[in-house]
Parts: sequence; C-alpha cells; structure tokens
Amino acid sequence: MNEAIRQALELKRAIYESYLDIRYIRFADDSKPFKRGTVIIDDTIIPPYPKIGRLFILKEGLNRYFKEPFYIEEKADGYNVRVIYNKGRTLAITRGGFICPFSTDRLPDFYDFENFFKKNPHLVLYGEIIGPNNPYMELHPPYITFDVAFKLFDIYDSIEKRFLLPEERYRIADLYEIPQVSRFGLFNSEDFEKIKAIVLKLNEEEIEGVVVKSAEKAFKYFKYATPIINIKDIEADIDLLLELPGEFYTQRILRYTLSSLELGYDNQEVIEKLGRIFIENFKKVIKEFKNTNKISRQYVLYFNKQENIDEFLKLENRASDLIKVKLIDIEKNTNKYKVTIEKTFLKATTRLYRLLRGYPLYD
Repeated sequence: MNEAIRQALELKRAIYESYLDIRYIRFADDSKPFKRGTVIIDDTIIPPYPKIGRLFILKEGLNRYFKEPFYIEEKADGYNVRVIYNKGRTLAITRGGFICPFSTDRLPDFYDFENFFKKNPHLVLYGEIIGPNNPYMELHPPYITFDVAFKLFDIYDSIEKRFLLPEERYRIADLYEIPQVSRFGLFNSEDFEKIKAIVLKLNEEEIEGVVVKSAEKAFKYFKYATPIINIKDIEADIDLLLELPGEFYTQRILRYTLSSLELGYDNQEVIEKLGRIFIENFKKVIKEFKNTNKISRQYVLYFNKQENIDEFLKLENRASDLIKVKLIDIEKNTNKYKVTIEKTFLKATTRLYRLLRGYPLYD
C-alpha cells in the first residue's frame, strides 16, 4: 500500500467503507496528495470533482480570465456523481466519496453505461442527477417533472490523469449518445450581450445558471447563477434557518443583488417575496414544529432492487450525525419500489425546541 494512503488511514483522514461486497477507501479529509472525496477501489484512484470558482459579476469575470474562446453550458440543479466501472459493475460515487446505493441502483435507467465502459474502461463520467425524486436536493430543473435523470458534464481520463477539454468530451458524448447538460456554444468575452441574453432566458426558465469552460485550457471553469435561483434556494431551505450557516442566506442575497443589477433584471415581486420567505414561511415552519416537535422533510424515491434500499438506509444513517433517516413506506409497483423516507434535521430541531421553550442564546 502507498505510504501516503497508509498514513491517511492511520490519521483517520481516509476511511474504509463498503457497499454490498465492495470494500473501498474514502478520503474524508484532504491528505496530501489526495483531496477530500477521493476514492480508491482495487488500487484504482478516482479523484473528486474539483471546486469551481463562482463569478458574481459575469462581464468583469469573463474579461479578467478569458483571453481565449470559451464554451457555455447549463449548470443543472442536482447532485454530483462520478460514474465508474468496477469488475463488471457500474457504480455512482457522491462528491463526498460514498458509493451511493440510490444513484448506483438507478444508473441502468439513465443510460447503457455498461456498454460504454466496456469500450472505455479508463474513463470516469462526471454528471448531475436531477429531478424531484432524489434524496438530497430540494430544487430541480423545471423540465424534469418526475423521478430523476442523469446529465453528463465532464469526463476524466484515468490513464492520462486529466479532465478532457470540452470539445473532446462533446465528441465522445455525441458519439455514444450520453445524456448531457445543455450546451450554448462557443464565445469570446466580447460576446457579452449574447451571453447575457442566454442567462436571462435561463432565469426566466428558473434554471440554476451557467458554467463557463475554456476551449483551450484544461479545467479552467467558472460558474454563474441566475438571479432567480438564489431566491428559490432560500425559499427551499428556509426550514433550516437554524441549521445552515448564515452565509448560506446572505451570500444568495448578495448574488441576487449583483446579478440583477448587471443583467437589468428588476422584479419588485421577487424582492417582496424574499421578505415573505423569511417571515411568513418561517412562521409556518414554527407552527408545524409545534405539532411535530421536529424539523423534517419527506422524500419519495424509486428503486430497482431491495438490496439497494437497505444499503441506502444504512449509509444515510451512518454518513451524518446531524440527520436521522427513517423509512416511512415501501410500495412495490410494476417494475420499481416506491420508497418514502423522512429526514429529521437534528441541529435545527434542537435549536428551535430550545428557543420555543425559553432557553436563551448568548450573542
């Protein structure tokens, strides 16, 4: 075993995990030269998807960072997975480095990954799982109204140890007909008015935003959110006001303010809605809490295999000390298990419980 891996295991920065009969190493923290989220299966190292810088002022960011042409793609609102091939099986790995039983279970419904990997075993597919029936995200693109879907946004070559340039990825994805995020074309920084029109259209459609990718330099990427998605984010997570850090909300207000100014998006109704979200919507959360004594959400998921339901529930309850997952119902349909789960957010629950019973906060 590599000395760096052995040391990471000793320091608990890397942990042995399991999924069915697969044992693997997950990096829970950075440990040189490995980043958090790195996974090692059978001596194969699968890197996490690197973080992407966020632009708050699009025009200035494009002028500052791009002298070369760049592509613009949709930033789909979902959760990030790496799809790999291991001993004849396709597996989906989350950003945190867990083999996800739910995502892995659903891979055959999205695309014939097995056929692709038989011809390209050295490639890792990075994509977004989107849709209302997912276990992690409250928001989803409006064009997905039921269940979940997969959209490819990047490819990693494990032999050359590099992410492919956009055009390389496009050729492979088009050749093998892999579902992809929307592509809007090749631009230069002087094309800002065209780019602005694209972003405003996405804003109207309530799409999360765009990712700007250099046509010439590997992994030179930046993301930019549409104004409206910031308000929708706050609305979706107002029940976690006592759990999420304050910056979650304030940064989205900042993003909305700057992007709406830059794009000329002036919507008084949206501004008034923001106030109602913080006051009226949170009042509803409090009233519901008084009846249930918990901050919780229910999710409806669809599985193919019972074993993946069991693995999913085990993983969810050991992956976080702050969220308790409870199975509410399993219903066998024609070709799927319809599974209802409840997530209780323990930090928010405890904090609101104490406030409503007169305990003080020291600030």
